Amino acid sequence: MAGIDDAFWDQLDARIAATIVTAPRRRRSQAPTRSAHVRAPRPAPADEAPPERHQVSDWTGLVETISAAGAAAQEQDTRLRRQNAAYEALASDLRQALDDVEKYKALVAKAQAQVEAKSLEIQALADARVEAIQARADARVRRAEERALAADRRAVVVEDWLSDFDEASRALLPSPRMAFARAS
Repeated sequence: MAGIDDAFWDQLDARIAATIVTAPRRRRSQAPTRSAHVRAPRPAPADEAPPERHQVSDWTGLVETISAAGAAAQEQDTRLRRQNAAYEALASDLRQALDDVEKYKALVAKAQAQVEAKSLEIQALADARVEAIQARADARVRRAEERALAADRRAVVVEDWLSDFDEASRALLPSPRMAFARAS
């Protein structure tokens, strides 16, 4: 099982080794085999004890170990399934969060594009208004300059008239010699 850690397997190996060491070894049967060299069974020496029968209690430890290993594997499998479910939930939440981030990025980009477009529109309107105001101001300045020139021309004409009136009025005045002659 892929999810069981090394410590579990080390512990299981140790328990199995302890169970096998405490259990008596089985002897191979002395039945003839079909090989080319058939050996005759050796008689058991007199000083050797007959083989012991395996006791059931010796094997129950191994069965218990295997049962414990199965139970531990099931527990670990259950724990791994719970962890996997938790990881899947977290991965789903992460995917949702990433999707939300992408949506927010798209919204921010859209808002920035709208702000930029609106800014360009406002700038264009402001430029148009400035140009219109500047055109009106230039027209007023031209009219004022034209009026000033017209006023200057009128002033020159008026000065010419005044000069003509002055000369005419002097011509109408009696000359100083005539004024002395009458006084006498």
